[in-house]
Amino acid sequence: MPDDWGFFERVSESKEQMRILVNCAWKKDAPPSGLGQLLSITINLYSVRSQQKSKAGMIAELEKLEQRLEDAVTAGGEASYIGRINTPKRLEYYYYIGDNTSLDSLKAMLGKHQEYRLHYYAKPDPDWSFYRYMLPDALEELFIHNAQMVYALLNRGDDIRQPRNVYHWLLFRDSDERKMMRMKLEGMGYRIEEGRSGEPEPEYPYPLVISRFEDVRLETVNGRVDELYRMLGGNGGKYDGWGSVMKQPAIYRLRLWLKKRLGTLSLSGRPKG
Repeated sequence: MPDDWGFFERVSESKEQMRILVNCAWKKDAPPSGLGQLLSITINLYSVRSQQKSKAGMIAELEKLEQRLEDAVTAGGEASYIGRINTPKRLEYYYYIGDNTSLDSLKAMLGKHQEYRLHYYAKPDPDWSFYRYMLPDALEELFIHNAQMVYALLNRGDDIRQPRNVYHWLLFRDSDERKMMRMKLEGMGYRIEEGRSGEPEPEYPYPLVISRFEDVRLETVNGRVDELYRMLGGNGGKYDGWGSVMKQPAIYRLRLWLKKRLGTLSLSGRPKG
């Protein structure tokens, strides 16, 4: 089964900020047979910070530790890595392993890195209940999509800190609900995009397009989507996504122009055989 990784943020019941990375591949399917033990491995982030002089050094060391942990766990037998939870104080890795999977290699690895105060526990979880806890709900699914869109913009050279018109597509069950929400959103500072149309759905035939002038950093986008999603939930509406124009720095646009220009010159100067 192919991996389907999703990254999003969640606040726990104890008000702890969590960043969750989870493989959603088994969201709709039964978990693999024979992997009924939940294995949790925790890294104390304070101890890692104390050993590293820079953030880059800390990240590099955590990446090395993660690979060593995976090698140690899989060396013991059947194991499936399902994801991790990152909090300000700790980093937790989660696996499901078989009843006969040996943890000797893991114990040996932890013994070599006592300075990082690593510890683990394993317990029966044949129904994969903890995995179900890690999976995103409907709003968190939108957060995953937001992260994918923002990272795509970054990879294309977008300066996500630059404000621009950010458009949001909303859908409603009837025209009265749309009219009431329109008035409410205008009062909150949203702009109604009269010249833009959404894509109606059979159950939501009344679209509404709105916009705000702001940046597209992930925290900004998530905050806006969270606000709109919760507003629409009890008012017969549905949140249908967002979009914006790209804002590339001048130096990035210059590099693209030079790349195209040099490519054209190279082609035009090619000797003819």
